[in-house]
Amino acid sequence: MPCIFVYSFLKMVGKEIAATYQEVFRTDRGVVYQCDASNRLILEFWDTHTPLSARDFAQFRRMVETVDIRQMALSTAAADDLEILTPPRSERCYVLTLCEIVHLRELLTGAKLMLELNAMLRECGCTTAN
Repeated sequence: MPCIFVYSFLKMVGKEIAATYQEVFRTDRGVVYQCDASNRLILEFWDTHTPLSARDFAQFRRMVETVDIRQMALSTAAADDLEILTPPRSERCYVLTLCEIVHLRELLTGAKLMLELNAMLRECGCTTAN
């Protein structure tokens, strides 16, 4: 059973997150989990759960980083009020405001840094706390 369904079921019944899930990074707007069973990162943002491979996660993070938030903030055109982003190999579509893009950037960047930190610690032979 894919991790996303295990998590959704456990969340519905009010139990702890499945043992295959490890929280990578959390903000007040979302969480990124790592699923050991499927080797995927699970993006939880605005009550949606999007499973992504490591490559797709990196590509989506770059997509979010390339959004010109300065242009969105300064423009009075209605076309610049929202940004539509679709993660790679996903049917999900995010329609985001300027503030939501900033929150998503914070979440994705924090998760990337935590993954890099964990990789460095493993290279040094250190163990990470669960």
